[in-house]
Amino acid sequence: MLKLLCKICATLSPADIEIVEQMSNVATILGNILDMDVFLDCPTKKEDEAMVVFHARPEKNSLYTKNIAGEIAYRIDEPAVFRTFETGLPSRNYKAVTQEKANVLQNILPIFNSLDEVICTVIIEYNEQQREFFEKEYNKKSTGILIGQIDSLKDRVTEYINDGIIIFNRNGHATYANKVAKILYEKLGVPSIVGESFENLYFERVKYNDIVEDPEKYKQKEVRILDFILNVQCLVSKINENIKRVTLIIKDITEEKKYEEELKLKTVFIKEIHHRVKNNLQTVASLLRIQKRRVKNLEMKKILDETINRILSIAITHEILSTTGIDTISIKHILEILCQNYFKNNIDKSKKIEFNIVGDEFSISSDRATSVALVVNEIVQNATEHAFTTKDSGNVDIKILKGETFSKIIISDNGVGMEVKKESDSMGLLIISSLVKDKLKGNLEIRSKKGKGTTIEFDFKN
Repeated sequence: MLKLLCKICATLSPADIEIVEQMSNVATILGNILDMDVFLDCPTKKEDEAMVVFHARPEKNSLYTKNIAGEIAYRIDEPAVFRTFETGLPSRNYKAVTQEKANVLQNILPIFNSLDEVICTVIIEYNEQQREFFEKEYNKKSTGILIGQIDSLKDRVTEYINDGIIIFNRNGHATYANKVAKILYEKLGVPSIVGESFENLYFERVKYNDIVEDPEKYKQKEVRILDFILNVQCLVSKINENIKRVTLIIKDITEEKKYEEELKLKTVFIKEIHHRVKNNLQTVASLLRIQKRRVKNLEMKKILDETINRILSIAITHEILSTTGIDTISIKHILEILCQNYFKNNIDKSKKIEFNIVGDEFSISSDRATSVALVVNEIVQNATEHAFTTKDSGNVDIKILKGETFSKIIISDNGVGMEVKKESDSMGLLIISSLVKDKLKGNLEIRSKKGKGTTIEFDFKN
Protein backbone atom coordinates (compact mmCIF):
# COMPACT_ATOMS: atom_id res chain seq x y z
CA MET A 1 0.00 0.00 0.00
CA LEU A 2 2.73 2.49 1.00
CA LYS A 3 4.84 1.68 -2.08
CA LEU A 4 1.83 2.06 -4.35
CA LEU A 5 0.93 5.44 -2.85
CA CYS A 6 4.54 6.61 -3.24
CA LYS A 7 4.46 5.65 -6.91
CA ILE A 8 1.18 7.51 -7.39
CA CYS A 9 2.90 10.67 -6.14
CA ALA A 10 5.16 10.41 -9.22
CA THR A 11 7.88 12.51 -7.58
CA LEU A 12 9.94 9.81 -5.85
CA SER A 13 12.72 7.59 -7.15
CA PRO A 14 12.99 3.91 -6.08
CA ALA A 15 15.71 4.97 -3.59
CA ASP A 16 13.42 7.70 -2.21
CA ILE A 17 10.60 5.20 -1.78
CA GLU A 18 12.94 2.93 0.17
CA ILE A 19 13.70 5.79 2.56
CA VAL A 20 9.98 6.52 3.00
CA GLU A 21 9.40 2.82 3.74
CA GLN A 22 12.03 2.94 6.49
CA MET A 23 10.43 6.08 7.88
CA SER A 24 7.06 4.31 8.18
CA ASN A 25 8.59 2.21 10.95
CA VAL A 26 9.93 5.36 12.62
CA ALA A 27 6.48 6.99 12.37
CA THR A 28 4.92 3.93 14.00
CA ILE A 29 7.38 4.14 16.89
CA LEU A 30 6.72 7.86 17.33
CA GLY A 31 2.95 7.38 17.26
CA ASN A 32 3.21 4.65 19.85
CA ILE A 33 5.45 6.63 22.19
CA LEU A 34 3.50 9.89 21.94
CA ASP A 35 0.08 8.19 21.56
CA MET A 36 -0.76 10.66 18.78
CA ASP A 37 -1.50 10.57 15.06
CA VAL A 38 1.71 10.56 12.99
CA PHE A 39 1.73 10.83 9.19
CA LEU A 40 4.12 10.65 6.27
CA ASP A 41 3.20 13.10 3.51
CA CYS A 42 4.96 13.11 0.13
CA PRO A 43 4.84 15.83 -2.56
CA THR A 44 2.93 15.27 -5.77
CA LYS A 45 3.36 16.93 -9.16
CA LYS A 46 0.72 19.46 -8.14
CA GLU A 47 2.42 22.15 -6.08
CA ASP A 48 -0.61 22.70 -3.82
CA GLU A 49 -1.29 19.01 -3.12
CA ALA A 50 0.54 16.34 -1.13
CA MET A 51 -0.41 12.75 -0.47
CA VAL A 52 -0.70 11.00 2.89
CA VAL A 53 1.24 7.82 2.17
CA PHE A 54 1.27 6.51 5.75
CA HIS A 55 -0.82 7.05 8.90
CA ALA A 56 0.30 5.69 12.29
CA ARG A 57 -3.06 5.89 14.05
CA PRO A 58 -3.16 5.29 17.84
CA GLU A 59 -5.90 3.01 19.11
CA LYS A 60 -7.32 5.26 21.84
CA ASN A 61 -6.42 8.91 21.31
CA SER A 62 -6.65 9.28 17.54
CA LEU A 63 -8.15 12.52 16.26
CA TYR A 64 -9.43 10.61 13.22
CA THR A 65 -12.31 8.17 12.76
CA LYS A 66 -10.31 6.09 10.26
CA ASN A 67 -6.85 5.62 8.74
CA ILE A 68 -6.45 8.35 6.11
CA ALA A 69 -3.50 6.94 4.13
CA GLY A 70 -4.14 7.65 0.46
CA GLU A 71 -5.95 10.96 0.98
CA ILE A 72 -4.79 14.37 -0.30
CA ALA A 73 -3.42 17.19 1.90
CA TYR A 74 -4.07 20.65 0.47
CA ARG A 75 -1.90 23.75 0.94
CA ILE A 76 -4.88 25.84 2.07
CA ASP A 77 -5.59 23.41 4.94
CA GLU A 78 -2.02 22.46 5.89
CA PRO A 79 0.27 25.38 4.90
CA ALA A 80 3.09 24.26 7.22
CA VAL A 81 3.50 20.97 5.33
CA PHE A 82 4.24 22.85 2.10
CA ARG A 83 6.44 25.33 3.96
CA THR A 84 8.63 22.41 5.06
CA PHE A 85 8.64 20.91 1.55
CA GLU A 86 9.85 24.20 0.10
CA THR A 87 12.29 25.38 2.78
CA GLY A 88 13.56 22.12 4.26
CA LEU A 89 12.93 23.57 7.72
CA PRO A 90 10.89 21.97 10.50
CA SER A 91 7.58 23.65 11.35
CA ARG A 92 6.35 23.63 14.94
CA ASN A 93 2.88 24.21 16.39
CA TYR A 94 1.34 25.32 13.11
CA LYS A 95 -2.43 25.37 12.80
CA ALA A 96 -4.07 23.09 10.25
CA VAL A 97 -7.42 21.65 9.20
CA THR A 98 -7.69 17.86 8.92
CA GLN A 99 -9.31 15.83 6.16
CA GLU A 100 -12.21 15.46 8.61
CA LYS A 101 -12.45 19.27 8.96
CA ALA A 102 -11.16 19.47 12.55
CA ASN A 103 -8.72 22.12 13.80
CA VAL A 104 -5.38 20.70 14.91
CA LEU A 105 -1.78 21.68 15.56
CA GLN A 106 1.05 20.15 13.53
CA ASN A 107 4.70 19.50 14.25
CA ILE A 108 6.43 18.83 10.93
CA LEU A 109 9.89 17.46 10.23
CA PRO A 110 11.60 17.07 6.84
CA ILE A 111 13.10 13.85 5.44
CA PHE A 112 15.89 14.28 2.90
CA ASN A 113 17.32 12.01 0.23
CA SER A 114 20.96 11.77 -0.85
CA LEU A 115 20.50 14.82 -3.12
CA ASP A 116 19.41 16.94 -0.14
CA GLU A 117 15.83 17.10 -1.45
CA VAL A 118 12.82 16.94 0.87
CA ILE A 119 11.05 13.78 -0.24
CA CYS A 120 8.74 13.37 2.72
CA THR A 121 7.54 15.03 5.92
CA VAL A 122 6.82 13.45 9.28
CA ILE A 123 3.73 15.13 10.75
CA ILE A 124 2.69 14.78 14.38
CA GLU A 125 -0.82 16.08 15.01
CA TYR A 126 -2.53 17.01 18.26
CA ASN A 127 -5.29 19.35 19.42
CA GLU A 128 -5.04 22.34 21.73
CA GLN A 129 -5.92 20.23 24.79
CA GLN A 130 -3.00 17.86 24.06
CA ARG A 131 -0.51 20.64 23.42
CA GLU A 132 0.98 20.80 26.93
CA PHE A 133 1.35 17.02 27.01
CA PHE A 134 2.99 17.03 23.57
CA GLU A 135 5.48 19.74 24.54
CA LYS A 136 6.45 17.79 27.64
CA GLU A 137 6.71 14.37 26.00
CA TYR A 138 8.32 15.61 22.79
CA ASN A 139 10.98 17.62 24.59
CA LYS A 140 11.63 14.73 26.97
CA LYS A 141 11.71 11.90 24.46
CA SER A 142 12.18 13.24 20.97
CA THR A 143 14.17 16.49 20.97
CA GLY A 144 16.21 16.86 17.83
CA ILE A 145 14.30 14.22 15.90
CA LEU A 146 15.08 14.31 12.16
CA ILE A 147 16.72 17.76 12.31
CA GLY A 148 19.99 18.09 10.40
CA GLN A 149 21.79 15.71 8.09
CA ILE A 150 22.55 12.44 9.92
CA ASP A 151 23.66 9.42 7.95
CA SER A 152 21.43 6.87 9.59
CA LEU A 153 17.70 7.44 9.29
CA LYS A 154 17.07 5.42 12.42
CA ASP A 155 19.56 7.53 14.37
CA ARG A 156 17.51 10.60 13.57
CA VAL A 157 14.76 9.36 15.84
CA THR A 158 15.76 6.52 18.07
CA GLU A 159 18.96 7.96 19.51
CA TYR A 160 16.96 10.87 20.94
CA ILE A 161 14.39 8.66 22.68
CA ASN A 162 14.76 7.61 26.30
CA ASP A 163 13.34 4.15 25.56
CA GLY A 164 15.35 1.22 24.27
CA ILE A 165 14.56 0.44 20.61
CA ILE A 166 15.43 -2.83 18.83
CA ILE A 167 14.31 -3.50 15.24
CA PHE A 168 14.04 -7.05 13.88
CA ASN A 169 13.95 -8.17 10.24
CA ARG A 170 11.43 -10.60 8.71
CA ASN A 171 13.50 -13.56 9.95
CA GLY A 172 13.44 -12.38 13.54
CA HIS A 173 17.05 -11.17 13.80
CA ALA A 174 17.97 -7.79 15.29
CA THR A 175 19.15 -5.37 12.62
CA TYR A 176 19.35 -2.26 14.79
CA ALA A 177 19.50 -1.22 18.46
CA ASN A 178 19.76 2.31 19.80
CA LYS A 179 22.17 3.37 22.56
CA VAL A 180 19.59 3.06 25.33
CA ALA A 181 18.90 -0.57 24.38
CA LYS A 182 22.62 -1.38 24.14
CA ILE A 183 23.37 0.06 27.58
CA LEU A 184 20.40 -1.73 29.15
CA TYR A 185 21.29 -5.12 27.67
CA GLU A 186 24.94 -4.72 28.71
CA LYS A 187 23.70 -4.29 32.28
CA LEU A 188 21.68 -7.49 31.80
CA GLY A 189 24.79 -9.34 30.63
CA VAL A 190 24.13 -9.25 26.87
CA PRO A 191 27.17 -7.61 25.18
CA SER A 192 25.84 -7.62 21.61
CA ILE A 193 22.33 -7.15 20.16
CA VAL A 194 22.59 -6.79 16.37
CA GLY A 195 22.46 -10.22 14.74
CA GLU A 196 20.88 -11.92 17.75
CA SER A 197 17.53 -13.67 17.36
CA PHE A 198 14.35 -12.31 18.87
CA GLU A 199 14.04 -15.39 21.10
CA ASN A 200 17.47 -14.66 22.64
CA LEU A 201 16.64 -11.00 23.34
CA TYR A 202 13.01 -11.19 24.50
CA PHE A 203 12.27 -11.61 28.17
CA GLU A 204 9.90 -14.58 27.94
CA ARG A 205 9.79 -17.84 26.01
CA VAL A 206 7.98 -16.59 22.94
CA LYS A 207 8.62 -17.33 19.29
CA TYR A 208 9.02 -14.49 16.82
CA ASN A 209 6.21 -15.78 14.60
CA ASP A 210 3.84 -15.81 17.58
CA ILE A 211 4.41 -12.07 17.99
CA VAL A 212 3.87 -11.44 14.28
CA GLU A 213 0.66 -13.49 14.15
CA ASP A 214 -0.89 -12.24 17.41
CA PRO A 215 0.65 -8.83 18.29
CA GLU A 216 -2.19 -7.83 20.65
CA LYS A 217 -1.36 -10.69 23.02
CA TYR A 218 2.21 -9.46 23.47
CA LYS A 219 1.69 -5.75 22.89
CA GLN A 220 2.68 -4.58 26.38
CA LYS A 221 4.06 -6.39 29.42
CA GLU A 222 5.78 -5.52 32.66
CA VAL A 223 8.88 -7.63 33.23
CA ARG A 224 11.03 -8.00 36.35
CA ILE A 225 14.57 -9.18 35.66
CA LEU A 226 17.56 -8.93 38.01
CA ASP A 227 17.19 -5.53 39.68
CA PHE A 228 15.21 -4.03 36.79
CA ILE A 229 11.52 -3.51 36.19
CA LEU A 230 10.85 -3.03 32.48
CA ASN A 231 7.83 -2.05 30.42
CA VAL A 232 8.15 -4.05 27.17
CA GLN A 233 6.12 -3.40 24.02
CA CYS A 234 6.15 -5.36 20.77
CA LEU A 235 5.15 -3.24 17.81
CA VAL A 236 4.36 -5.01 14.55
CA SER A 237 4.55 -2.86 11.40
CA LYS A 238 3.52 -3.99 7.93
CA ILE A 239 6.14 -3.42 5.24
CA ASN A 240 3.96 -4.90 2.49
CA GLU A 241 1.30 -7.58 2.12
CA ASN A 242 3.71 -10.40 2.89
CA ILE A 243 6.36 -8.88 5.15
CA LYS A 244 5.95 -7.70 8.74
CA ARG A 245 8.59 -6.28 11.04
CA VAL A 246 8.73 -6.26 14.83
CA THR A 247 10.08 -3.36 16.86
CA LEU A 248 10.81 -3.95 20.53
CA ILE A 249 10.37 -0.88 22.76
CA ILE A 250 11.80 -1.24 26.27
CA LYS A 251 11.27 1.36 28.97
CA ASP A 252 13.15 1.11 32.24
CA ILE A 253 10.52 1.87 34.91
CA THR A 254 12.57 0.64 37.88
CA GLU A 255 12.80 4.05 39.57
CA GLU A 256 9.13 4.80 38.91
CA LYS A 257 8.09 1.51 40.51
CA LYS A 258 10.38 2.04 43.48
CA TYR A 259 8.84 5.49 43.96
CA GLU A 260 5.33 3.99 43.74
CA GLU A 261 6.21 1.38 46.38
CA GLU A 262 7.73 4.02 48.65
CA LEU A 263 4.62 6.13 48.17
CA LYS A 264 2.40 3.20 49.14
CA LEU A 265 4.44 2.62 52.30
CA LYS A 266 4.27 6.32 53.17
CA THR A 267 0.52 6.31 52.57
CA VAL A 268 0.08 3.36 54.92
CA PHE A 269 2.28 5.10 57.51
CA ILE A 270 0.31 8.36 57.20
CA LYS A 271 -2.98 6.47 57.55
CA GLU A 272 -1.72 4.83 60.71
CA ILE A 273 -0.65 8.18 62.17
CA HIS A 274 -4.06 9.75 61.50
CA HIS A 275 -5.78 6.66 62.92
CA ARG A 276 -3.80 6.98 66.16
CA VAL A 277 -4.43 10.74 66.39
CA LYS A 278 -8.16 10.13 65.91
CA ASN A 279 -8.15 7.45 68.64
CA ASN A 280 -6.21 9.71 71.01
CA LEU A 281 -8.64 12.59 70.46
CA GLN A 282 -11.60 10.28 71.06
CA THR A 283 -9.90 9.06 74.25
CA VAL A 284 -9.52 12.66 75.44
CA ALA A 285 -13.21 13.27 74.65
CA SER A 286 -14.14 10.14 76.65
CA LEU A 287 -12.10 11.33 79.64
CA LEU A 288 -13.87 14.69 79.51
CA ARG A 289 -17.26 12.93 79.43
CA ILE A 290 -16.27 11.03 82.59
CA GLN A 291 -15.22 14.30 84.17
CA LYS A 292 -18.54 15.89 83.15
CA ARG A 293 -20.51 13.22 85.04
CA ARG A 294 -18.66 14.15 88.22
CA VAL A 295 -19.34 17.86 87.82
CA LYS A 296 -22.53 19.28 89.32
CA ASN A 297 -22.19 22.86 88.14
CA LEU A 298 -24.39 23.28 85.02
CA GLU A 299 -22.19 26.01 83.55
CA MET A 300 -19.15 23.75 83.87
CA LYS A 301 -21.05 20.86 82.23
CA LYS A 302 -21.90 23.16 79.33
CA ILE A 303 -18.26 24.20 78.91
CA LEU A 304 -17.14 20.55 78.95
CA ASP A 305 -19.79 19.66 76.32
CA GLU A 306 -18.56 22.44 74.05
CA THR A 307 -14.95 21.32 74.51
CA ILE A 308 -15.86 17.70 73.71
CA ASN A 309 -17.60 18.82 70.50
CA ARG A 310 -14.55 20.82 69.45
CA ILE A 311 -12.23 17.86 70.01
CA LEU A 312 -14.53 15.53 68.06
CA SER A 313 -14.80 17.99 65.17
CA ILE A 314 -10.99 17.87 64.88
CA ALA A 315 -11.09 14.06 65.12
CA ILE A 316 -13.37 13.91 62.06
CA THR A 317 -10.57 15.18 59.80
CA HIS A 318 -8.16 12.54 61.09
CA GLU A 319 -10.85 9.86 60.77
CA ILE A 320 -11.23 10.60 57.04
CA LEU A 321 -7.46 10.85 56.50
CA SER A 322 -6.96 7.50 58.25
CA THR A 323 -8.98 5.84 55.45
CA THR A 324 -7.66 7.76 52.43
CA GLY A 325 -4.05 8.59 53.32
CA ILE A 326 -4.36 11.66 51.06
CA ASP A 327 -3.82 15.14 52.46
CA THR A 328 -6.93 16.58 50.79
CA ILE A 329 -10.51 16.08 51.91
CA SER A 330 -13.90 16.64 50.30
CA ILE A 331 -15.34 19.64 52.14
CA LYS A 332 -18.91 18.41 51.69
CA HIS A 333 -17.99 14.99 53.07
CA ILE A 334 -16.44 16.38 56.23
CA LEU A 335 -19.42 18.67 56.91
CA GLU A 336 -21.86 15.80 56.40
CA ILE A 337 -20.03 13.66 58.97
CA LEU A 338 -19.81 16.60 61.37
CA CYS A 339 -23.56 17.26 61.20
CA GLN A 340 -24.41 13.55 61.49
CA ASN A 341 -22.23 13.16 64.58
CA TYR A 342 -23.55 16.34 66.13
CA PHE A 343 -27.18 15.31 65.53
CA LYS A 344 -26.54 11.87 66.99
CA ASN A 345 -24.73 13.07 70.12
CA ASN A 346 -26.16 16.48 70.99
CA ILE A 347 -29.58 17.25 69.49
CA ASP A 348 -32.58 17.16 71.77
CA LYS A 349 -34.52 14.31 70.14
CA SER A 350 -37.81 15.94 71.07
CA LYS A 351 -37.01 18.68 68.53
CA LYS A 352 -37.16 18.02 64.81
CA ILE A 353 -34.09 19.81 63.49
CA GLU A 354 -32.94 19.04 59.96
CA PHE A 355 -29.51 19.71 58.48
CA ASN A 356 -29.30 20.40 54.74
CA ILE A 357 -25.90 20.56 53.03
CA VAL A 358 -25.86 21.76 49.42
CA GLY A 359 -23.46 23.40 46.99
CA ASP A 360 -20.17 22.71 45.28
CA GLU A 361 -18.11 19.59 45.73
CA PHE A 362 -14.34 20.14 46.00
CA SER A 363 -11.39 19.19 48.16
CA ILE A 364 -9.29 21.25 50.56
CA SER A 365 -6.11 20.54 52.53
CA SER A 366 -6.40 18.72 55.84
CA ASP A 367 -5.18 21.80 57.72
CA ARG A 368 -7.94 23.99 56.26
CA ALA A 369 -10.47 21.18 56.67
CA THR A 370 -9.79 21.07 60.41
CA SER A 371 -10.27 24.84 60.73
CA VAL A 372 -13.46 24.78 58.62
CA ALA A 373 -14.82 21.90 60.73
CA LEU A 374 -14.16 23.82 63.95
CA VAL A 375 -15.87 26.96 62.61
CA VAL A 376 -18.93 25.06 61.36
CA ASN A 377 -19.08 23.10 64.63
CA GLU A 378 -19.25 26.34 66.63
CA ILE A 379 -21.96 27.80 64.37
CA VAL A 380 -24.05 24.62 64.34
CA GLN A 381 -23.66 24.26 68.11
CA ASN A 382 -24.83 27.83 68.63
CA ALA A 383 -27.80 27.35 66.26
CA THR A 384 -29.06 24.14 67.85
CA GLU A 385 -28.72 25.51 71.39
CA HIS A 386 -30.21 28.96 70.93
CA ALA A 387 -32.09 29.27 67.62
CA PHE A 388 -34.97 26.92 68.43
CA THR A 389 -35.63 27.57 72.11
CA THR A 390 -39.28 28.40 71.37
CA LYS A 391 -39.74 25.99 68.45
CA ASP A 392 -40.18 22.23 68.16
CA SER A 393 -38.68 22.05 64.70
CA GLY A 394 -36.32 23.94 62.43
CA ASN A 395 -33.80 23.83 59.61
CA VAL A 396 -30.08 24.50 59.52
CA ASP A 397 -28.95 25.01 55.90
CA ILE A 398 -25.29 24.86 54.92
CA LYS A 399 -24.33 26.08 51.45
CA ILE A 400 -20.85 25.60 49.96
CA LEU A 401 -19.72 27.91 47.15
CA LYS A 402 -16.40 27.44 45.35
CA GLY A 403 -14.79 30.59 43.98
CA GLU A 404 -11.68 31.45 41.97
CA THR A 405 -9.55 32.71 44.87
CA PHE A 406 -11.86 32.41 47.87
CA SER A 407 -14.56 29.86 48.63
CA LYS A 408 -17.50 30.51 50.92
CA ILE A 409 -19.72 28.67 53.39
CA ILE A 410 -23.12 30.10 54.32
CA ILE A 411 -24.97 28.67 57.34
CA SER A 412 -28.57 29.77 57.86
CA ASP A 413 -31.26 28.79 60.35
CA ASN A 414 -34.94 29.70 60.58
CA GLY A 415 -34.82 30.13 64.33
CA VAL A 416 -35.72 32.98 66.67
CA GLY A 417 -32.85 35.22 65.61
CA MET A 418 -30.46 36.99 67.93
CA GLU A 419 -28.76 40.21 68.74
CA VAL A 420 -25.38 40.28 67.04
CA LYS A 421 -22.74 40.50 69.75
CA LYS A 422 -19.18 41.72 69.72
CA GLU A 423 -16.45 39.10 69.46
CA SER A 424 -15.37 39.66 73.06
CA ASP A 425 -18.89 38.96 74.35
CA SER A 426 -18.96 35.30 73.26
CA MET A 427 -16.36 32.55 73.54
CA GLY A 428 -17.80 30.74 70.51
CA LEU A 429 -17.78 33.89 68.41
CA LEU A 430 -14.22 34.65 69.49
CA ILE A 431 -13.11 31.15 68.35
CA ILE A 432 -14.95 31.51 65.02
CA SER A 433 -13.52 34.94 64.30
CA SER A 434 -9.99 33.91 65.21
CA LEU A 435 -10.05 30.78 63.04
CA VAL A 436 -11.55 32.59 60.03
CA LYS A 437 -9.10 35.49 60.14
CA ASP A 438 -5.90 33.77 61.25
CA LYS A 439 -6.17 30.23 59.89
CA LEU A 440 -8.43 30.59 56.86
CA LYS A 441 -7.36 34.12 55.85
CA GLY A 442 -11.01 35.00 55.23
CA ASN A 443 -13.82 37.27 56.41
CA LEU A 444 -16.79 36.66 58.67
CA GLU A 445 -20.26 38.16 58.35
CA ILE A 446 -23.27 37.68 60.68
CA ARG A 447 -26.83 38.75 59.87
CA SER A 448 -29.80 38.14 62.14
CA LYS A 449 -33.35 39.41 62.74
CA LYS A 450 -35.63 38.65 65.62
CA GLY A 451 -38.06 35.94 64.58
CA LYS A 452 -36.46 35.62 61.14
CA GLY A 453 -33.42 33.48 61.88
CA THR A 454 -29.67 33.95 61.56
CA THR A 455 -27.22 33.70 58.67
CA ILE A 456 -23.48 33.40 59.19
CA GLU A 457 -21.12 33.29 56.24
CA PHE A 458 -17.38 33.06 56.06
CA ASP A 459 -14.91 32.64 53.26
CA PHE A 460 -11.47 31.09 53.08
CA LYS A 461 -8.61 31.36 50.63
CA ASN A 462 -8.26 28.44 48.23
